Amino acid sequence: MSFIEFLNRYIDDNQETAIASLQACLRIPSVKDETTVSPGAPFGQACADALAYTLDMCAAAGMTTVNLDGYVGYAEFGPVDAQEHVALLGHLDVVPPGDGWTDGPWDAVVRDGRIWSRGAQDDKGPTFAGVHGAIALLQSGADLRHRVRLIFGCDEESSWQCMEHYFGAAGQPMPKLAFTPDAGFPLYHAEKGSYTATVTRPLGSASAGITGFTSGLRPNMVPDKATVTIRDASLFERLRAAMPTAMETPGGLQVTGVSAHGGAPHGGVNAAMLLASGLESATGDASWQALVALCDCDGKGAGIEGQDDLTGALTLNVGVVNVKDGLLEVVINVRYPATWDESVLQRSWDNLAERGWTLVEFDHTAPLHVPIDQEPVKTLLSVYRDHTGDMSAPKTMGGRTYATSVQPVGVAFGAAMAGDPEVAHRPDENISVERYIQCIRIYGDALYRLANT
Repeated sequence: MSFIEFLNRYIDDNQETAIASLQACLRIPSVKDETTVSPGAPFGQACADALAYTLDMCAAAGMTTVNLDGYVGYAEFGPVDAQEHVALLGHLDVVPPGDGWTDGPWDAVVRDGRIWSRGAQDDKGPTFAGVHGAIALLQSGADLRHRVRLIFGCDEESSWQCMEHYFGAAGQPMPKLAFTPDAGFPLYHAEKGSYTATVTRPLGSASAGITGFTSGLRPNMVPDKATVTIRDASLFERLRAAMPTAMETPGGLQVTGVSAHGGAPHGGVNAAMLLASGLESATGDASWQALVALCDCDGKGAGIEGQDDLTGALTLNVGVVNVKDGLLEVVINVRYPATWDESVLQRSWDNLAERGWTLVEFDHTAPLHVPIDQEPVKTLLSVYRDHTGDMSAPKTMGGRTYATSVQPVGVAFGAAMAGDPEVAHRPDENISVERYIQCIRIYGDALYRLANT
């Protein structure tokens, strides 16, 4: 029996198990939580629980598993004398659920042929498709040239300390070839460079009556809520007049926008920008106008707009905004074209400084570009085309995935297909059961072929 025949039989016999195991992991609310940090749980207990659950499942299937201090873990199998391994890198942490869900964000309900939960698409669903494809490969007994390793990170949605720990403190080797199931098909062979920066500026005296401003949950999410608290009754009435549809809250007002992934901010409506626009009108404070300008998704308000022919235009997302002791603090996430060099960073700081912003901290990831005539692009593209008949060309994107941690030997491969709804980081995130099962088949075959490349 060929491996593909065995894989198809595995899926026929284990489809309900594959769905139930994903549901169980989705029900673990693995949002980074500093209030429950402990030894072995550096990102909070829920992230540690999701990692433990996944590693236990892999161990029960016969894989060797290692938990690297709760930052990241891996499961491995294959020839013990092989010097190299191929890898799938997925993440088990998720962004906060936010509001607006039809069902509970952790219920993992199966309805209308879809599994509804935070993390269903980004990235537990695709990761578990890879896990079940790997279990099928292990159980098939197929001959492999290289070992297969499944790497599970727990801090992808925040600061990537998981990958820093994996390749740094834990000293793990670079894979021979790798992919992450955290984007779309057929595959993404180039990713923009990115940085997250915290910038500040003092509010003007006209904003002295403002005691608080909060908006956003993560730098890579477009904020869908923004709230201001005001102690000055006259200022409150002026803002109320400027924003008649805003909702009253204790001591202030709240406005609602539309959440979206920070890598595609044009798809959302930034609530912080809406509220800042109202505050500019009510106060005349230039600091609010500066925030409105900074929220321009093309980076024009920061003076850093531009594009290239490979990955397109720069994008900027204002992800988190707070007011503390009269200081406006803003966290931005920028995705810049892959062919630009790191001089973009200095240009960013210079232009922000000219506009009155002070850089407090930043974190940078270099762009990724794997030519389409190199591995693993060639093998993964062949796998995709064999399973779908779709001859679409590889793509590029503004998103940042684990592929940047293993460049130049890794790319983003799936899991979304053309026409699938873009629901990552949004309410009612989901994955279709059909797509989930299809990905088990594709990822199982991909691991088999890469392990013999």
